[in-house]
Amino acid sequence: EQCISNNAFFVCRYELKSGDIILADEKHKPIYDELVENFKVDFIAGGATQNAIRVAQWMLLSEKATAFIGCVGKDKYSEELQRCCEQDGVETYYLETEEAPTGTC
Repeated sequence: EQCISNNAFFVCRYELKSGDIILADEKHKPIYDELVENFKVDFIAGGATQNAIRVAQWMLLSEKATAFIGCVGKDKYSEELQRCCEQDGVETYYLETEEAPTGTC
């Protein structure tokens, strides 16, 4: 997940509603690189299961007490995802593929 403070430019440019949640389609794809290029982005390892594992890891107070197995693209976002999980103490095992990019939201 990528997070920045509310920015009216992106809200208008990508036809978004502030505070809304959407499934990105083709017109939204450029937003991810634009965010990284123009803002200080906070990367957060996300997805429902990975979020639950991060909370469990935080509660257990013991590094690498939890693990996550998944698939990522061979791209810069998979590197960020790995870094975020390591920072949170979660052990990760990712299958890397060139067939699809790492999920971003």
